[in-house]
Order: sequence, then structure tokens, then C-alpha cells
Amino acid sequence: MRKPIAISELLAQGKAKLERLKAGAEAASETLAAVQRALPPEVAGRVWGASLSEDGQLTVLTESGSWASRVRYVMPEVAAAVAAALGRTVERTSIRVRPRPAPEVGRR
Repeated sequence: MRKPIAISELLAQGKAKLERLKAGAEAASETLAAVQRALPPEVAGRVWGASLSEDGQLTVLTESGSWASRVRYVMPEVAAAVAAALGRTVERTSIRVRPRPAPEVGRR
């Protein structure tokens, strides 16, 4: 039979994972804000996600192919602005088409 584990111990083990998730979410939010500031206003509203990986890959999520094309057109300037804003190097870029997540309805 296994020895029971205290709840405080279980929470401490999970805390590291939660901290990594929180840090990742904050980094993605900062990257998205930097990307949206660098884009023309009419395009910025159509970008809903962005991340910059440790190896310098900037990934931008748009809601349709036509918006992805517009983002691709200005990406060299955007990548430079994001690199300057975040103090990191952007080695390559990727624009992906993904529908926006549906808003949660009825959540309390």
C-alpha cells in the first residue's frame, strides 16, 4: 500500500507546472501585444495569437487566409519591431490560419 501524500505536497508539486504555464501565457500575451502594435490597425485586429519560441521562431495566428497574406506582406517590419520590443532575436516567422476560439457562454 502506498503512503498517503499530503495535499500541501501535491500542490507544491503542481505549482512548478502552473508557474511554467503562467509564464508561457504571459510571454505569449506580451508577444501578441508587440505584434499588434507593429501591425497596421486594420490588420492588428485580425491577429489573435502570437508566440516567440526560444529558438527565435515568431508564430502569428490570423483568422483567415486573406488576413494571413496581409500579415505576410508586412512581416519583415513586424519581426524587427517585435525583436526590438521584446529584446530578443527573431530568426524566422510563421503565419498560421486558425479560427478564433469561441467565447465561453454561461461561465460563472
